[in-house]
Amino acid sequence: MSIRPAINKDAEDILNLLFNIWINEYGFDVEKEDFPDLLEIENFYNDSKGLFLVALDKEQIIGTIACQKLNDSCFVLKRMFVDKKFRGCGIAQLLLDNLLTEMVVLNEIQNTTFYLSTKENQAIAAKKFYLRNKFQVISRDELPENFPFFYKDDLFMKKQF
Repeated sequence: MSIRPAINKDAEDILNLLFNIWINEYGFDVEKEDFPDLLEIENFYNDSKGLFLVALDKEQIIGTIACQKLNDSCFVLKRMFVDKKFRGCGIAQLLLDNLLTEMVVLNEIQNTTFYLSTKENQAIAAKKFYLRNKFQVISRDELPENFPFFYKDDLFMKKQF
């Protein structure tokens, strides 16, 4: 298993993984056009705008995580998904650790807050995972003004560095 930054040519494989989870596991009705960041990964996440990482088993994308910069002190954690067949193997932890190391340690970011949103009743394990990683549950009112949440999300969390 390896982790690397996502590139534009990964878009189709990433969309297939995420849509499989969103549609088949969560029952969401979604379209590719709802997620412009996934169609233009390098333009959306590169150059100090954030970071998008993929976990691979051989050449197959089995996990994703992304981080979008809102301003100098706020980032949004997004697109944290692991293929159902690979859950429980520590891949989510590796993705999160790699992303936070890259964003916080290597970029010497201080006094920074990472925010995330998800659908609580479909993310019970995810909520436990984030709480174990020192994220705190917050209200929607505590999100930054320009926070780009998915309209179905109802669980909001943050972690400060």
